[in-house]
Amino acid sequence: MTNNAWNTPTMDSVGDGYTLIGSGAGRPAAGLITGDSNVTITPGANTLEVSSSVTAGAMTKIGTATASASASISFTGLSSTYFLYILRFSDLQPATDATTLLFRTSTDNGSTYDSGASDYAWNSIGTNDGGTFDPEGSAGDTKISLIGDQSSEEMGSGTNETASGYIWIFNPSGTDYTKVFYAFSYTDLVDDQCSVTGGGSRLSAADVDAIRLFMDSGNISTGNFRLYGMRA
Repeated sequence: MTNNAWNTPTMDSVGDGYTLIGSGAGRPAAGLITGDSNVTITPGANTLEVSSSVTAGAMTKIGTATASASASISFTGLSSTYFLYILRFSDLQPATDATTLLFRTSTDNGSTYDSGASDYAWNSIGTNDGGTFDPEGSAGDTKISLIGDQSSEEMGSGTNETASGYIWIFNPSGTDYTKVFYAFSYTDLVDDQCSVTGGGSRLSAADVDAIRLFMDSGNISTGNFRLYGMRA
């Protein structure tokens, strides 16, 4: 069979997402290249070699979760594959008024979560639409406080009293303390528009391989969560 217009494959014949790669061996081959990678194609003696390497800084979606009267939201399996994890959530609302969103880490892939009296240090500053600033923090705590620790700007369970934002978890498999940074926008229990930014650390060099979000009282009524990893 000769290599001509009658037997050469077309994009229509191989499907969406494929590319045609030609060589001296005859008719071109259809290849599907996926993933976060740099691809190198090397011609040889009537052959083609295709190799790939991970793209530095590429973001990979690792997992998703949806809260529905959930006691907590957890993600396990954090590893040295990614030097940075980013947890994004939207439309998070507690089931109980005047509550605070909290964060903990695990070193046994979620079997237990660290909750000692001095396991975490954190600091944050909240602002509202009236221009009020409210800094908070702790040098030794059982958790990292994320949203609502400000006494007059706690989370609410009323209509539109939801929160959206990001948490960055830095190098959880490293030998240093695992550090987090967070930024959120939310409507509090008295319908003020608020924002909060902050940071914290797990005060141990232990390998962190799971994370958990939960309320200081009651369930997480609603919320959509996405966890991403970034390679070094």
